Amino acid sequence: MDEATDKDLFDAEAVTPDGDENFLVVGIGASAGGVRALRNFFANVPAHTGMAYVVILHLSPDHDSQLAEVLQSVSLLPVIKVEQRVRVEPDHVYVIPPNKNLEVNDGHIDVLDVTRNEVRRAPIDIFFRTLAQSHGPRAVSVVLSGTGANGSMGMKHIKEMGGLCIVQDPLEAEYDDMPRHSLATGLVDHVLSATQIPAQIIAYREQLKRVGITNSPLNPNEAELDALRDILTHLKVRTGHDFWNYKRPTVLRRIARRISVHELPDLIAYSHFIHENPAEATALLKDLLISVTNFFRDPKAFEALQREITPKLFEGKGADDQVRVWVAGCATGEEAYSVAMMLTEYAAKLAFAPQIQVFATDIDEDAIATARDGFYTVSDTADLSPEYLSRHFVKEGAGYRVRREIRERVLFAVHNIIKDPPFAHLGLATCRNFLIYLNRTAQRRVMEVLHFALNPGGYLMLGASESVDGAGDLFSVIDKEHRIYQGRAVETRLVFPVPDGGIVSRLGKLPEARRAPDLQPAQRPTYAHLHQRLLERYAPPSIVVNEDYDILHISESAGKFMQIPGGELSSNLLTLIRPELRLELRAALYQATTKKTDVESNGIRILVGEETKSIKVRVRPVLNDEDKARGFFLVLLEEANESTPNDQPKVVVNDNDEPLVRRLEQELLEVRTQLRGTLEHHELQREELRASNEELQAMNEEMRSAVEELET
Repeated sequence: MDEATDKDLFDAEAVTPDGDENFLVVGIGASAGGVRALRNFFANVPAHTGMAYVVILHLSPDHDSQLAEVLQSVSLLPVIKVEQRVRVEPDHVYVIPPNKNLEVNDGHIDVLDVTRNEVRRAPIDIFFRTLAQSHGPRAVSVVLSGTGANGSMGMKHIKEMGGLCIVQDPLEAEYDDMPRHSLATGLVDHVLSATQIPAQIIAYREQLKRVGITNSPLNPNEAELDALRDILTHLKVRTGHDFWNYKRPTVLRRIARRISVHELPDLIAYSHFIHENPAEATALLKDLLISVTNFFRDPKAFEALQREITPKLFEGKGADDQVRVWVAGCATGEEAYSVAMMLTEYAAKLAFAPQIQVFATDIDEDAIATARDGFYTVSDTADLSPEYLSRHFVKEGAGYRVRREIRERVLFAVHNIIKDPPFAHLGLATCRNFLIYLNRTAQRRVMEVLHFALNPGGYLMLGASESVDGAGDLFSVIDKEHRIYQGRAVETRLVFPVPDGGIVSRLGKLPEARRAPDLQPAQRPTYAHLHQRLLERYAPPSIVVNEDYDILHISESAGKFMQIPGGELSSNLLTLIRPELRLELRAALYQATTKKTDVESNGIRILVGEETKSIKVRVRPVLNDEDKARGFFLVLLEEANESTPNDQPKVVVNDNDEPLVRRLEQELLEVRTQLRGTLEHHELQREELRASNEELQAMNEEMRSAVEELET
């Protein structure tokens, strides 16, 4: 795939239906007791609906199904048993034959032989997945009577792509396992009897015709802008989650689906609806945080990761070392466990294998709770081979639970990669199928966070529709086809928080975030560069610090006033400055911060080499409102010219005034001594507080580990 295509995918919608088909395709999954429910369903389908219906009945491979004939007896639509590739047409019913698997591709239904046990276990899920990929928001999933969890995983894919999800009322279903498992996902739009479902699908189709928000114009009117601002603000207040930095089409598409479900006319009506119905904010959040994943998603990409990268993660490491991996946006945990299983199998081949620690994070608390539990249904594990199931899972009831040794290697946490501090010292990070939902500013922020988290030369794996476009200065390509990259060695850079208003600013009113100018070095020296070099040589030693007094830039000659203390390395000026200058510099910085004015401190005597010199400290804050450097300070350290005794000005003092002058001088010395003592006491307290804070952080980590163990 070329670079242009990568860029298009990176900016594109999460789904682009294949072909120009505008009609809905309804996938209907059923198992035990499903024939009766299917008869009731198709007895209420009109002759002309403009929709296609595909029936996936989980059949025994040895059973000669007469389902097509049974449904034709009650249906007004032609019913076709699919024996070979056929084009999907509206007002037709397509039925799966025994021991076959159906997939939708390019507007056609493909018939595939069942060659793997995992496919046999979940034919409904596999069909729903391909239906979601091919028809996006025009896909409808219906789950009827049946045993097991078949259909629940595929329904998540339908919902992710903006489709409609309906289940038969469990109280009506002859076997309620399949409907109840689908309801447990929290993504079902309607729970109806089999006879009511066709009318609801037709109503949804009519609503899609009226609501055109998914293809909203580039210049919406002011009322629509206000409605969108209001919805997102209300969502943040009610749920605590901020979606300003998600792409506008993604958010609007999910909102449009909620509008269609509630049969509302437009965005403005939905804005009123979400205020009047407190539960709707939670429902919209569920739609925006759809957690869709599966074990070893994109198998070829995982094979490349195992073949090319895994050996490098273990290279040169022994039993006392760690292999650390971060799975960002882990959803319900399948990918995190996939990585842990892959690393565990490689470590089993080594004589002295390092410890494996996988950090898995997501902002969806419900998804994290499911991941920590480590229990998955038969449908969830349909992509795993029997060998993987036997080695890394334990059969438990109607599903499988991840073995304890794998669960202990994965630490799950609720974490917002855009806002929260990242992990560190990682050999590998994966962030798959998440960047496609973010705008450019947030994408860049995520890339900077991931680059910071990785060790020098660490590896990054993205989803099939993502790339490092826009962050090529941070990552180099290792495997373009499978989206595997390696971190570049770059200088430390300031990482600014992502501004709010990402979506709305692109809608019209809010100003766009200003981009920092590219600071590329010129091909030949400019006069400005020459001027800077001369200032470095002849001007007093100087340091630029931020409002936290961290050093951002230092002149060459300022090094003689610094000393590096033992312990953890710091960039704070007050930590690195020589002790003789520390108290006066701290006081000068404090006054410059509070009074917003230049501050000088004279007559500070320090030993430079073998000479004692008097130093003048000057602190100049940046005060210009229009200057982008506002909030920074320039610290100048200048060697003062000490006057000889003959050059000192003479002061004539009356004999009567001499005791008073001496007393004032003595008081001044006492005040300076008290001030110095106060500053030293303040510095001591600050160090004690810092030590206490570190202890509290360590205790917090221990408590978090204990909570993880208790939850496990």
